[in-house]
Amino acid sequence: MAERVLIVEDEPELNAMIRDFLASHGYSPICVHDGAAAVRSVFEDPPDIVVLDLNLPGLAGLDVARAITSQTSIPIIVTTARGEEDDRITGFLSGVDDYLVKPVSLPELALRIAAILRRTRSTTAGRTARREPIRVGDLRIDPERREVYVGERSVDLTSAQFSLLWRLASSPGRVFTRGELLEAMQGDTVEGYDRTIDVHIKNIRKRIGDSARGTARIVTVRGVGYRLEDR
Repeated sequence: MAERVLIVEDEPELNAMIRDFLASHGYSPICVHDGAAAVRSVFEDPPDIVVLDLNLPGLAGLDVARAITSQTSIPIIVTTARGEEDDRITGFLSGVDDYLVKPVSLPELALRIAAILRRTRSTTAGRTARREPIRVGDLRIDPERREVYVGERSVDLTSAQFSLLWRLASSPGRVFTRGELLEAMQGDTVEGYDRTIDVHIKNIRKRIGDSARGTARIVTVRGVGYRLEDR
């Protein structure tokens, strides 16, 4: 069954171009032209991934992203004419998984969609081994269900956040460089930058409650990267 891509773009010609290109690459695209329609579509008939323009009429793109990420784990790729780093960081703080500056390269967009869906796919044809949940202190991370618990509390993470936490939890106490974490989050088909990791780690800490603890679970190793404490 073709994976469903929700395209949220208010420029009709660009919307149609993205739709036709993705359809030619085996995806099932759904097109909407404003933020309110995007939110309705996500909750009425959830797609596998969202391609979201930030500059939308009515409900702003960042508000759409927050609405989606606050209640679902559906991955989001943002497309926008804004290219400054502060704008990218604002997008990542809203929980988006990736960011493309317009004019968008359609082949690159398809590659990024494929990389994210490959990472988020919960089952794979022909898979023979089941990955067991990891427990680190009061954290329980289930890669099959893509669920995270702190004690008995369920924690909602975006796809990128889950991949980062899973990588850290795979070797508690080990220091991972930002480059290693970027590779775990995006794979080798997507270009990224170190600040992306810092923003996602900040969001993970908030969601697992590190800010409420005297001792953080995720520790910053200055000049190197991060580690997950085994306690």
